This record gives sequence, C-alpha cells and structure tokens, in this order.
Amino acid sequence: MNKNNLNNIKVAIFDFDDTLAIHKDRDYSIHRRQNEEKFLGYYLTAYLNSDSFYETIEPCIISESIYNLIKILKSNNIKMYCVTGMKFSFHFKAKENFVHKHYDDGIEVISSSSQESKVDAIKIIKQINNCDFNEILFVDDLKENINRFKELGIHALLPNNVDTLLIK
Repeated sequence: MNKNNLNNIKVAIFDFDDTLAIHKDRDYSIHRRQNEEKFLGYYLTAYLNSDSFYETIEPCIISESIYNLIKILKSNNIKMYCVTGMKFSFHFKAKENFVHKHYDDGIEVISSSSQESKVDAIKIIKQINNCDFNEILFVDDLKENINRFKELGIHALLPNNVDTLLIK
C-alpha cells in the first residue's frame, strides 16, 4: 500500500497493544500472569486507575508514525476505530482513555474477545460504514492478523510499515 491508496480509504482501524500503545515492558503480558495475585491485581488496578493506567502503572508510549497517520486521516474525515482483543473489559476504559488522550477522542474503541474475532468486528464495522473491504485500512502488530485481513482484501499493515504511507 502506498500514500495514493489513502484516497480510497473510508475506515481506518488500529489495534491497541503494541500498535497504538507501545508497552515499555516488552514482557508485560507474561509478568501479569506470573501468579493469581498479579493477574487479578492488573485488571483491578486498570479499572480503578483508568485515567492514568497506561501512563504510570503499565507505561506505554505512542507511535509517532501512527500519530502522524491519524492526523492525516482525521483531516480527510476518515472514520477511525481501535479494535482491541480483551480477556475482560476491566481495562477497557483505561485503553479508551489512552487512545483519546494521546491520539484522538473521535477514535471509537471496540473490544473483541480474541484476535480471531477481530475479523467479525471488521465485518460489522464495514456494514456500519457501508464500505468495501478494500476501503478499510487496518494496522496491527500481529503478522497473523495482517495475513488474515489481507485475505479479505483489507489494506493491512504492521506498525513498522506505516511510514511508507507518510512519504511524500
């Protein structure tokens, strides 16, 4: 996909973990599962501290490339979503707060129960926006998701490849 293809995009969808929110602790998912206390504490803390969770407790940074892409998409009135896989919804507000605070409060955050169910989420978003798969851009850090989305005809990119869209 190149920058010229952005003209055909009606909907952009972004993953959350390690796409919009790049975890400083690369092994964050392993650390929160070390024992039951850490596992339950992770979700409880996210629920109770949703305004600052991804800045102070589970520190994440933004992707400058994706931030710049979102500015371009917003200026072109592209509808944007974040579809995030979640075991529980206890940290949904924390994710939503991070996206709205650091990217754009117009990005609608939607959860899916698994990576595989992201395909169903895309199909629903496609119907909501009355568009075709080839009018959707999806950015996700998981190669298997990128392959799955490309099979449907979706423009799917890894975060590292977003810069190719920004080159003038």
